[in-house]
Amino acid sequence: MVDALEPWGRKTFRRHTEKNIPGSPARALSRSVIEDTQNNLWLSERIASKQLSQRTAISRNLQVLHDSGLEHILLYQQTVEGTYVADLMGLPWQLSPFYESDLLPQPEFVYDEERGESLAEFICSLRKHSNEKQLEQGKPPFDLLEYATTLVKTTAEREPKVFERIEPICKKIFPKMEKFTSLPVAFCHGDFHPLNILWRGKNVGAVIDWEFSGMRPEIYDVANIIGCVGFENPEGLNFGLIPQFLKVLKSETDISAEGYAMLPFFIPALRFAWLSEWLRKKDWEMLSMELDFMAILLERI
Repeated sequence: MVDALEPWGRKTFRRHTEKNIPGSPARALSRSVIEDTQNNLWLSERIASKQLSQRTAISRNLQVLHDSGLEHILLYQQTVEGTYVADLMGLPWQLSPFYESDLLPQPEFVYDEERGESLAEFICSLRKHSNEKQLEQGKPPFDLLEYATTLVKTTAEREPKVFERIEPICKKIFPKMEKFTSLPVAFCHGDFHPLNILWRGKNVGAVIDWEFSGMRPEIYDVANIIGCVGFENPEGLNFGLIPQFLKVLKSETDISAEGYAMLPFFIPALRFAWLSEWLRKKDWEMLSMELDFMAILLERI
């Protein structure tokens, strides 16, 4: 039998089925934690063939960022042949360090200023170390307004009662979304939120799930994390993590005035992706909560 770590020049000591693997399981076909004979823990992922190009691009980007000095990233390992994807019995696999993190206390984490500061420092560092680097796009960017418009049109046809609640939100936000394509762009994580952070105490230990990374409007990650924390508890928009996150961000990054001007609209705009998810699952309770949250965000502008 072929050793699962052989392509990387390592030998398996044992598998750890008892360990919880963070991040979305949908990002790979299968995942397992393997300990090698030198007592290093590794995350072994079997990926789909259609992911080969994207995962290779992500692996190269993370290496470039790491070489530039960005911390808190878990590099995909190169095989002995110098590739980022190994062929094991005709199937593609990737290997990265397994990071044992601390549990994120939900929902009380939204009040932790230390977490907000640490998250902002990572965004600042990502901007610094990605600036003027030759980074690959990964997944192509999508037009957020086109995505939302299509979603709303489909909703009007299939769920007219839901559309009645969405329509006034669209009237407020769609005119502003037309300006998003003119915003300055930067390399972004693309899915930056507390559950894609491996925590060490109240500090960022490692950042995972880079599948949506690439060049996007510079406030993309900022808007995403504010929306995710605020949805967890809208009070978190006023106290704790988010105010401290923004305070550090504004003092240590060069995000443009145009970016900050559009931020209050970009936050609810990104929530259309979650609306799509709740509609697809027909989760009416979560859908109603999402619409309430979008209304709260627009009222606060």
